[in-house]
Amino acid sequence: MNTQALLDNVATINKDNGIFVNAKEFLKELRQVATAVAKPSDHRPNLTFVHVRVTENNLILEATDSHVLERANVAASIPDELVGKEFLIDGKFAKNLSKTPTKYGKTLGVYPQFNDGKYKGIISIVGGGEEFIDDSRENISVFGYPDLVRVTPYLNDATVKFDVQQKEIFPVLKEIVKIVNKPGLTEEFKEVKKTEVVALLVKDNVVKLRYSNWEKDLEFPIAVTNIVVNDEFEINFNEKKIKQRLQHLSSRENLTFRFNKNAYRPFTISRENGGLGLVCPIRLY
Repeated sequence: MNTQALLDNVATINKDNGIFVNAKEFLKELRQVATAVAKPSDHRPNLTFVHVRVTENNLILEATDSHVLERANVAASIPDELVGKEFLIDGKFAKNLSKTPTKYGKTLGVYPQFNDGKYKGIISIVGGGEEFIDDSRENISVFGYPDLVRVTPYLNDATVKFDVQQKEIFPVLKEIVKIVNKPGLTEEFKEVKKTEVVALLVKDNVVKLRYSNWEKDLEFPIAVTNIVVNDEFEINFNEKKIKQRLQHLSSRENLTFRFNKNAYRPFTISRENGGLGLVCPIRLY
């Protein structure tokens, strides 16, 4: 965007209808959600923006790239005229802005721009004496953004579930990444390993992650609680997708994994603060 265009946008920003949020909380959750769309894929169509729904007391941030979903709730002070509105934030803009969540003071002002109730594709975020403008979605309509409530599995119908702290599962995922990237692999294995497929096994009161390195199956037990399973259960997924969902969370955060009895259905990761992650499984046959 050239200098004149930036000046024009600043001149048209309406500061009367601002949404005010705790800067650290908002940017932390924005970063978590933006991981779902901040890295466009060359192999499939990819949504590249965070969708924001405005309620009376919260902003609902959500994003999906068709393989994963991320949703978070952020408390906010919201003027009545903005309740029920929707707007978009570019994924890369969101990721760059949220790299340093303590940089912008205690409070951020969020100013999405509307014309006759329609989102104009311009948003201004003000904090710490600085103003940041995202106009990468000029005149885009929010209509037609995927209904994430509809595509999310029914959380109360999960047939398999367990609770786990981030610190119990994330280090195991990191260890598997080291094995995947280990040097000295054959050329044939290098071509296959890019899928980074990991299996999660649930049986009785034991949960394991299993990874095959072509020589043998490596199994990593996970310390979990509150297991619910009728029989043994197995599901395959891309290790990277899970790691991205967990990497920015507190090590002590309690997470609930929920699965449908059909191992080809997406599964969910629920957070303590009401946030939600979803990952699609991988079919191996």
